[in-house]
Amino acid sequence: MLATALAVLMAAGCNRQGPDVPRAVDDNAAVDDLGDGVQPVVVNPDAAKVGSAVDGQGAIATAASEFTDGQTIYISVPTKFGRKQGERLEAFWFHDDGRSRKDDRKVIAGPFTVFEMIAKDAGPYNVEIDANGRPIALAQFTVK
Repeated sequence: MLATALAVLMAAGCNRQGPDVPRAVDDNAAVDDLGDGVQPVVVNPDAAKVGSAVDGQGAIATAASEFTDGQTIYISVPTKFGRKQGERLEAFWFHDDGRSRKDDRKVIAGPFTVFEMIAKDAGPYNVEIDANGRPIALAQFTVK
């Protein structure tokens, strides 16, 4: 009986399958599904306002979307949209020609954080506001 059991164990050992071959892991599968590698971002339309003047707290006092060459443009970001005192905000000002015109960084220290730029080149502009490295607002205006 011992010989039979030993023979069965040896036969079973010979027919054993090897370990599974590891498969490649694609950590970029979600990005690849979008085609161009860019992930969509949804921002609150009230997360930043554009204007030609701000009040004492930093809120836009005079809203505007068109400016003249040499005029100061203000972007005001209210703290109330999930932002906290001490968080870092960044503003990236882009002209329609695709070139960056200004990058600015500020720490939230009140009810509004204000970024400003003096318009020098005519055309449309886009401003992206990031909080701690993540986009939270987009603002658009035109310089005539």
